[in-house]
Amino acid sequence: MREILLSGVPGSGKTMLLKKIIREFKNVIWVTTTRSARALRNLLKNDSIWIIDTHTWAHIKFHPRDIVISNPLNLNEVNLGLSKLLDNMNGECLVILDSLTGLLLYHELRRVIHFLRSAIVKMEEKNASGIFTLVKNAHDIHIETSMYAFFPVVIELLREDNVETKRFVKVVKATEYIEPSFGEIKIIKDDIILPDHIMKYILKVLKS
Repeated sequence: MREILLSGVPGSGKTMLLKKIIREFKNVIWVTTTRSARALRNLLKNDSIWIIDTHTWAHIKFHPRDIVISNPLNLNEVNLGLSKLLDNMNGECLVILDSLTGLLLYHELRRVIHFLRSAIVKMEEKNASGIFTLVKNAHDIHIETSMYAFFPVVIELLREDNVETKRFVKVVKATEYIEPSFGEIKIIKDDIILPDHIMKYILKVLKS
């Protein structure tokens, strides 16, 4: 299993961490549920990744590597788009689904779990790894617990706003012993810096 659930409140650094991780992969497929492909590409400043847009609700392409899902309520269509791209990938590939929260706004948990199982089976067939994000505290405890239980590795990004904003990372679930499993995150300019052993573990899972 080479899938990671990345959970965190808004502003905790999820997108910055994803931007850092995708630099390590030749092929990246980014499924976006909370912003348009156009907005995401402007944010990432990256023309090489493939984007599956389940947010726009209109079949409008602004980039040759954009796939806009005409009916994002149809999870089968999302899976077909992902399968089509995976079939044409050569070499290592990272799939990002940002975020599960966007899917859970429109679909019950059971349907999302079924979608995830199908997507992960296809990813494993093609030797692709994946990061799936979740907005922490946006769901009831049953949904959040179910999502945490589904994935073999769960990483939480935390944010504390007191006198100054501080960010932390916590390894909630892992496939090996990680010590310490908690540490502070530093943001310097456009870079997010996790404790070295946690960052190495994340990349090890994705590239194993």
